[in-house]
Amino acid sequence: MTKDIVKEGFALAEDEGRKKQVEEVKKIVLKTLEKIDEKSKYRKELDEEIRLLKMDIDDLKEGKLDRIVERQEKDEKAKKTSVVIIIKEKEVIREYNPWYWPYRIQWQPYDTTPAFCSSGTNSINIYGGSTSSTCMTLPTINCSVAKDSVTGTYSVNDAVVHLR
Repeated sequence: MTKDIVKEGFALAEDEGRKKQVEEVKKIVLKTLEKIDEKSKYRKELDEEIRLLKMDIDDLKEGKLDRIVERQEKDEKAKKTSVVIIIKEKEVIREYNPWYWPYRIQWQPYDTTPAFCSSGTNSINIYGGSTSSTCMTLPTINCSVAKDSVTGTYSVNDAVVHLR
């Protein structure tokens, strides 16, 4: 009789220990799944940023700076993701084809190096206030130059990237 009680007690203790192990494994699986979900969301954000950057390169290849401008005006994420902000000149006095309309380029994050410049259409005050010596001249490009200049071989982190 005592042997049966000992066997039964041992079986109950073994079951209780097993249940605790099962609960611990279930906690591990739950935490792992939560971490996978968190990383998946982060991955989706990164994939979206990569997609936006690739769209910028494709539009530069085609010389479609107006698409980049439109995307940056409509989508704040596209504006933050891009390495530059492209600003279309509001008044084009010249009678050129749209391929030759100038677009101003502003690097991100903003270049905080003061430069001396005069007030003009390509000058911007990066510090606020007056435009004495705290403004910089933004470079301008046009669609034709962008289309012709993208192709080439680029070295990126010890890897070579060929753009055609």
